[in-house]
Amino acid sequence: MGILSSLFRKKPKTAWDALQDNPLFQQQKALFDAMSAMCAEGVDANELPNGHGEFGLTPTNPISCKTVFGSTAYLGRLRAPDGTKVEYARIGSVQSEVSPNPIDAYEVAHRDGRKLATVYISPYHQRISERAPKGFTLVGNSFA
Repeated sequence: MGILSSLFRKKPKTAWDALQDNPLFQQQKALFDAMSAMCAEGVDANELPNGHGEFGLTPTNPISCKTVFGSTAYLGRLRAPDGTKVEYARIGSVQSEVSPNPIDAYEVAHRDGRKLATVYISPYHQRISERAPKGFTLVGNSFA
């Protein structure tokens, strides 16, 4: 009986199993997968090869990221000239001759409220850039 009961005993659900059963998670995963598929044609580089102008500070030389989630991860790692974490807000999107897709514009401010810059991100690429715009730095992770 011990062998048979162990064969038919239901394996306990892991947290990952429970998460995958969640309809909201399934919806978010489908969105992420669709956005990732859109990145397949993008560049695998820190900077667009056809970009021109000040990196990240002009729509003609946007920061390359993989998906909007990647843009958020990038901005979470961005630091002001004094090393403090910046605050940011998406202010819209613009067109640029360097990309067939829209370029997202974010207003970046210091924690004290001073506006530092508008940065431009193209979230349709194969990886997240490791380069920071002039006057900014990137840290290893967003918790630093």
